[in-house]
Amino acid sequence: MKKFIASQNGLNFAIETDGDQTRFFGLEAGSSYSSRKDVTPVELPNKTIINEIIARPTMGDAMSRELQGFVDELECNYRSGS
Repeated sequence: MKKFIASQNGLNFAIETDGDQTRFFGLEAGSSYSSRKDVTPVELPNKTIINEIIARPTMGDAMSRELQGFVDELECNYRSGS
C-alpha cells in the first residue's frame, strides 16, 4: 500500500507498506515521486498512529496531535537528511 499522509511546509509525506515492512518517505511538493527521500524513523509509530493514517480519506483532513507530532518528526528527518 502507498498513501500520502500529509502536506506540510512545502513537503509531502507518504507511507509505503509491503507485507510487514513499513517505510515513510518525504518529497518536495511538485517534484517527481522518484525524488523522494526515506524519512523512516528508527522507531516506528504506534499502531494508533498507523491506523489513523490508513483511516484518513485525504492528506488534507484534520490530524490528531499525535499524528501531527509524527509528521513533524518526518519533516525533521527530511530536512536533516536522515
